[in-house]
Amino acid sequence: MHTYWLGTQSIIALTDYDLIKKHIINDGEKYVNRSGIGDLMQEYLGGDFGIVSSMGDLWREQRRLTVHILRDFGMGRNVMEERVMIEVDFLLERLQSLKSGIAMQNEFDVAVGSVINNILFSYRFDEAHMDEFILMKTSLRDLVKVVMNPTFLIAAMQPKLRGLPPFKGLFQKFYSARDALLTGIRGQIAEKRKVVNYDSEESDDFVEAYLKEWERKKGTDQEAFYFDQQLVAVVLDVWGAGMETTSNTLTWAVCYILNTPHVQPKMHEELDRVIGCERKVEWADRNALPYMNAVISETQRLANLLPNNLGRVTTADTVIEGYRIPAGQAISPQISCVLYNDEIFPEPYSFKPERFINSDGSYKRYEEFIPFSVGKRACPGEGLARIELFLFLANVFQRFKVSSDQKPSMEKIAGSVVTAHPYNCNMEVRHN
Repeated sequence: MHTYWLGTQSIIALTDYDLIKKHIINDGEKYVNRSGIGDLMQEYLGGDFGIVSSMGDLWREQRRLTVHILRDFGMGRNVMEERVMIEVDFLLERLQSLKSGIAMQNEFDVAVGSVINNILFSYRFDEAHMDEFILMKTSLRDLVKVVMNPTFLIAAMQPKLRGLPPFKGLFQKFYSARDALLTGIRGQIAEKRKVVNYDSEESDDFVEAYLKEWERKKGTDQEAFYFDQQLVAVVLDVWGAGMETTSNTLTWAVCYILNTPHVQPKMHEELDRVIGCERKVEWADRNALPYMNAVISETQRLANLLPNNLGRVTTADTVIEGYRIPAGQAISPQISCVLYNDEIFPEPYSFKPERFINSDGSYKRYEEFIPFSVGKRACPGEGLARIELFLFLANVFQRFKVSSDQKPSMEKIAGSVVTAHPYNCNMEVRHN
């Protein structure tokens, strides 16, 4: 446990799992509000809207609805797996046609982006929509890079600096990327409004389900939680968070596998023994593929995509380890410190999927393995992310032997989400 400062804002970091569990998980209501960076969300979305940044009853209602819709699509109607498998098919065919010199980040970006957009708006990023995807992806990546630039963060905390160089140029990039994203999402929502059938109970996508819930809430006490800025912010949260994390995790997985020669043969052996080559891997197969799950878990642990976990703010006075903490204090559960704790994960900076395998060959679970964060602010899209990671990775390695002319760099590119250096792969079909 220690304190650090971001400009004039003090942040208390909790670095021990037991401490995080005691406070963030078991006493979660005291840490449910979100801490921000100056007035950045005001500049970004016009206020603390969406799921990531909203607070209080607005956050509770929007998170409840988001989780409900995603759970209904995933468990009740199996929409998630169906739409992921559509992209699995497209990805496999594309990789097989390209054969060599394949930029994996780009391929995973399109696949994951299409899954999310299909769930949000019922269409994928095919050739007719590729320009739209490239604009959205580029704008999102620009935002990720700018927001974690130390110079930008200084001006985020000190608004008077924003009109001065070099701060002005960074904020111009920030506004440009923001405007491109918001314009795209508003346009998609406007098109969706034109075709929603409010008489039907079922919905084809997230935004349609959201709009119908909005209609049902009219005239109730909860109507105030539904407005245009909020819907735009929710869609941006789902699109942005789901795109960056899942695509980058898949890219890191292939990077780590190519740098650890013994892993791919073990993946192939398990896939051939359990699944064979007559059908694709399905979500129902996940418990029968412990080594595949171990590779995914170890990738999430080592990649540690959010080196600085999103902060919380105390809602009431509290005490942590004998220290009195006032209401309104920023708190950060530092997930990275847990994932790299060598007492839990020996040799924490090495890629070792075997650490997630028991002596009997079954998958080994760790209470301390918390890549989707913890407590009441844990990632609401965890279910979709797990399906995507498993189905994309398992089906790619079932179909192909993956190689690279040069081992990818394992050095991380810093950002609000850490990324891998670009690398190319070759695909060799394993079964004719």
